[in-house]
Amino acid sequence: MSKLPVPTGYVNNMDLSDATLFEKILIITFVTTFLAGMLSLLFVLIMHILMPKKALVAYFKEPYFNAGEIAMFTGFPFAYIRTMMFMRALGFPASGKKRGLENAYKLAPVWYCKVFYLFICTQSGAVDISCLGWVHTL
Repeated sequence: MSKLPVPTGYVNNMDLSDATLFEKILIITFVTTFLAGMLSLLFVLIMHILMPKKALVAYFKEPYFNAGEIAMFTGFPFAYIRTMMFMRALGFPASGKKRGLENAYKLAPVWYCKVFYLFICTQSGAVDISCLGWVHTL
């Protein structure tokens, strides 16, 4: 059995020993950002399924949203954006003041609001830790 010659510079594994510090940081940043993005999408999908129907029925209508927004945010893929908008209004009631959603959190279970609040805090913490990692390598 003959072996094919391996081209120069070809690496068949993730050996980063020859990479510069910048390349290592770039790869680690890309991988962590990609994984965090996938986990965030999974989180939004789960929270979309668990979205309190009382809040949607009470606040996803005319005085709070115009007819175009209601039509747009009803189907895929914009329903997930609606979920994020409501999660923000439920987790941080002051953020819904402009649309009149500051009391929407009263229609949602406390755990739903707390889970979103925790999600935002961990996302912010992950960004802070990433920034500390950059500072540490300089």
